[in-house]
Amino acid sequence: MAYTRGNLAVQERQKEQQLQYVEKTTVIKRRSQLPKREKLLYIMSVLFVVVVMCLIGMSHVRIYDMNRQIQKADSQIDTLNKGIDTLQVKKQNLEMGIVQKAKELGYVQAEQGDAIHVPAATGTTDTPNVPSGQN
Repeated sequence: MAYTRGNLAVQERQKEQQLQYVEKTTVIKRRSQLPKREKLLYIMSVLFVVVVMCLIGMSHVRIYDMNRQIQKADSQIDTLNKGIDTLQVKKQNLEMGIVQKAKELGYVQAEQGDAIHVPAATGTTDTPNVPSGQN
């Protein structure tokens, strides 16, 4: 009697019967190839999906480029507006300084009664070469 794991109430094992040869058959399934039409259909569907994805990608690229151009134009507009503001300030300073500069040069401000009116020329002048004071 065999003693296993401290249990005395174990029966003797009977000798295992001799193994008999058991024939096993394995069935090999051969995958059939796809028909040419089905292969062509799969390839065409994959190509269609690739073309659609390319078109979508190109539209996104165009949108990205357009947004980049818009941002560039906005930044140029901002810089030009800042330049315009500085030029307007300079213009106001020059306009305010005209009176003071004229006084420094000895000019006097004309009053309403002292205004000189020059008639408009009709196109031909009857006077000989009179210097006009302009270069």
